[in-house]
Amino acid sequence: PSVFVDLVLGAVGAETDLTAVSALLRQANSAGMLFASESNRDEVRARLAQGVYELLVNAEPGSDHQLAFARALAASAQDTAPLRDVLGGSVPGLVLDADLRWTLIGSLAALGAADAAEIAAELARDDTNQGRENAAGALAARPTIEAKADAWRLVVEEAATPNETRRQVAAGFQIDGQTEVLAPYVEKYLQMAETVVDKMGVWIGQIALIHLFPLVNPSAETLARVDAWLASTEAPQAAKRYVQEGRDDLARALRARAADAAR
Repeated sequence: PSVFVDLVLGAVGAETDLTAVSALLRQANSAGMLFASESNRDEVRARLAQGVYELLVNAEPGSDHQLAFARALAASAQDTAPLRDVLGGSVPGLVLDADLRWTLIGSLAALGAADAAEIAAELARDDTNQGRENAAGALAARPTIEAKADAWRLVVEEAATPNETRRQVAAGFQIDGQTEVLAPYVEKYLQMAETVVDKMGVWIGQIALIHLFPLVNPSAETLARVDAWLASTEAPQAAKRYVQEGRDDLARALRARAADAAR
């Protein structure tokens, strides 16, 4: 992961294909978040965030690269200061449209630095359907017991939750570093997986099973519990397939962490 992050930071600024730029930045973030060992992870993630910030401030003002680096900073930042700087308009030429502002607000919320009042204030600036969806996702990303309980209810229990709102809330649920508040949801996820397709239908079940899978804070204990569930469950085949896919991602992350630790 460390080598890959360095390769991306050293070359992505010269990549002309914007699809490749975005993909490489996402992969670098995954490398730091999921694949770096516990002993290396903080340093790798800090180096990625700092490198992306430097790419952002040195990018051509108003360019597509500049926007891609701003989004990558929102995904990788572990410190609120650069996010606040960007949100405050410190980067010349960067257009802070509603979509980018919500991306930054969501990242601040995930770090515990944007509360419900700030999210409501942002919604007042962008009181549209998309704004309401983004606000719901930002509320779900906060590292509090109450935020996760509300998000779980909206995704898993409320049939009336609008489709895109459900997707945004689900995407904001599993956040790297929120291990403590998410710990109870390993068992809740597996209990939900038994019945969600039958109760809520395949579409809602798919959103819940994919996005709520306990991947982003991987542990051997979670993998063992998921394996035990897969060995004994009588859940519908569709549900088992989504859990199996999540399980494979979890096992890959643990193998990568072990390999990184052994370097």
